[in-house]
Amino acid sequence: MNGIEFYKGLSAGINNLLNYKNKLDEINVFPVPDGDTGTNMCFTLLPIVEDCNDKITKNIGESLNIIADLALESARGNSGTIIAQFIHGMRREIRGKDRISINNFSDALISGYDSAIESLMNPEEGTIITVMRDVANKSKKLFEENPDINFEIFLDKCYQESVESLEKTKNILKILRKSDVVDAGALGFVLLMQGWLNSVQKNTKIQSQHLNISYDHEKIESLKKDIDFTIKNKYCTECAIESNDIDKTELKETIKSLGDSMVLAGTKNRVKIHIHTNTPTKFFKICGAYGKVVDRKVDDMTKQEHTIHHTGSSGIAIVVDSGADIPAEYENEIQVVPVRYSFGNQQHIDKVTQTTREFYQQMQVDSNHPKTSQPTPGDFKKIYNFISSHYDSIISIHLSQKVSGTYQSGINAAKNIKVKNIKVLDSLSASVGLGLLAIHAVDLKQNGISYNKIIKSIEKNKNKIQLFLLVKDLTYMVRGGRLPSKVKTIANLFRITPILGNKKGKIVPRGVFFGSKNRIEKYAKYLDSKIKEDKQYNIMIAHANDLENGQKLLNCILTNHSNIKKHYILELGGALGAHTGPGGLAIGIQEINDNSNNN
Repeated sequence: MNGIEFYKGLSAGINNLLNYKNKLDEINVFPVPDGDTGTNMCFTLLPIVEDCNDKITKNIGESLNIIADLALESARGNSGTIIAQFIHGMRREIRGKDRISINNFSDALISGYDSAIESLMNPEEGTIITVMRDVANKSKKLFEENPDINFEIFLDKCYQESVESLEKTKNILKILRKSDVVDAGALGFVLLMQGWLNSVQKNTKIQSQHLNISYDHEKIESLKKDIDFTIKNKYCTECAIESNDIDKTELKETIKSLGDSMVLAGTKNRVKIHIHTNTPTKFFKICGAYGKVVDRKVDDMTKQEHTIHHTGSSGIAIVVDSGADIPAEYENEIQVVPVRYSFGNQQHIDKVTQTTREFYQQMQVDSNHPKTSQPTPGDFKKIYNFISSHYDSIISIHLSQKVSGTYQSGINAAKNIKVKNIKVLDSLSASVGLGLLAIHAVDLKQNGISYNKIIKSIEKNKNKIQLFLLVKDLTYMVRGGRLPSKVKTIANLFRITPILGNKKGKIVPRGVFFGSKNRIEKYAKYLDSKIKEDKQYNIMIAHANDLENGQKLLNCILTNHSNIKKHYILELGGALGAHTGPGGLAIGIQEINDNSNNN
């Protein structure tokens, strides 16, 4: 077998796996029912099909180097990282070879299994590991019994072994037996083998072992409700470490106490780590002691579990980026693509690896001004793919394209998502303005409004949402390059406090007041003119580590206006707070009417 033949077989397996992504997500109950096994395995392996076809040569050693590196770079989730490490183990055995025999292929499967086992903190029988081992052992036995065995027959018998091993998984793990499903990761591995086998069969398909992938969805969901799925470690956390000589054994021992479901894959120069933990910040800090930390990812598995089991009859998912500030009571109803920021070399995921209070505290003492970075199309793609396994339609609402490239990242990612409907919308706003639009969409969805009507209502209502921002100290806008230093000098000289706001998607000056005394009262007086007495409004206030003044502003508005239907007060996230600094106060004002939920 040469490199091109190996690549064609593996690609066929990956394409077969892609066809069953949603099925794998559906039956994913172990180690936690976060419903993303198929999504993660496909995310890990899809770049092999899409990005390296023109790099593959007949030299199998060189080709497998490319494949293994790409898999490790793209690895996501528990099963995805294990698969990537399995391929890395195969690479270890095949390295330096121009082509391989069946005996070499068998040795590579054993090396792949050994490497996968080494990557795990606590290998669990009844999972993908079990099937990998059984197939590897079977392959060796087949060659020893018949050194001249035909590759097609060899692969078919290995596949038969994988199907038999897969079926046993639900009798090994109690959680699988109760749910009446096989392990999702293990099924993914079997699907890879099935696709490869189908690609090498020339005339008749000689598969004698039937692969059962039909499961009763309603039964699965019913059983899930009766099983205690307590998620002990909330965050599915991942990163890669780049360095010259990483001691993987020491690293594994250092971080294993932080959580469970740990997988550590890779080489001494680059490792990929997956762990379930309640302390992602501590995890990233420890990793930073071993080298450069890149590709940080944190998923809230409690939210994922809610997404899976509380889809509702509408089948519509609402997505925003973390530039939206959202009331706590709506958080489980909205999927969030995270914005990232950094203080010098210290990287953070917005609203995850730091609390907002910690963020503003660091702003006050750190000489490095926080720099924000928009989510990549890959960030969007991962979330969209996960959602598409559980929802028919996606409505994705984002920071104004006049202030961020986030909207365009969503547009680019949505082009290749297999879902019935997907619409990416420009909010023309940020922070609480975007938050008001998001909860409006959720309210419409919960009231049974159709997908198209929700989109129509969002497009109409985004022009009725006003966003205003009071900055306590212009120092942070100057440090962030959003304001020339001379403007701050003039403002301080004449004791001018500017009020910023959205206008056609841009954040621009909207007003000023003089003097620092009674700052909140003056801000409220300015807002009086924006709230008409003959209309009704929802308002949302976000404070930058200044709850006292946020509450004071809310009280002033409620005292002066009796036509506020709903009101919220929450913390201002880092996406906008990086520009306002501590003490900033944002307010979103949404004009509504009695029939707003039917627009």
